[in-house]
Amino acid sequence: MKFNLALVALLIAPLALTACSKQEKAPAAEQGAASAAVTTETASETVTAEQQAAIDALDQPVLDEKNTDVPAEKANAPADAATPATEGEAAAH
Repeated sequence: MKFNLALVALLIAPLALTACSKQEKAPAAEQGAASAAVTTETASETVTAEQQAAIDALDQPVLDEKNTDVPAEKANAPADAATPATEGEAAAH
């Protein structure tokens, strides 16, 4: 019984001491994250025209031309009308 009590005390003591300790390092970590965000904002402002053109060339969507599970007549058909938001709008149409 005494062994179990001692074991529980040894397991709970570090947790209690950690929870009750002063948290002085947390604001410093937040300041570091804020300065990193400012650094990335500054870096994005110095993009040259050539760099932006290269980024735009890479950011093009990849079109799936080999997708054969939907026939072209269905894929290229116009979309259906949107569902009315209210019953009044539904009655008006």
